[in-house]
Amino acid sequence: MGLKTGMTNNRNGRRKGAVNKLSKDMRQTITDFLQNNWPEIEKEFCKLKGRDKVNFYRDLLQYSIPKMQAVAVALEFEKLTDEQLEILCNTLISKENEKR
Repeated sequence: MGLKTGMTNNRNGRRKGAVNKLSKDMRQTITDFLQNNWPEIEKEFCKLKGRDKVNFYRDLLQYSIPKMQAVAVALEFEKLTDEQLEILCNTLISKENEKR
């Protein structure tokens, strides 16, 4: 007799960041397809114009660049000392300057 639907023997559930095997296999299949058919894909891409070309490119990017996720920052500035605020500001400014 098996477990009821939705029940599991793992109380903690799947660990955070665990790779979905199906997704991993599908990504590999897509990667293989693109690599094996690249000359043909490149020819078709060159035939596209304007928005269709951009959409094609954008659609392929999702398989090479991880999706960004919003990050919430809960920081109560009122509770920071002047010195802590100064350090925070200087750190942010130096990080921004590094990007340039």
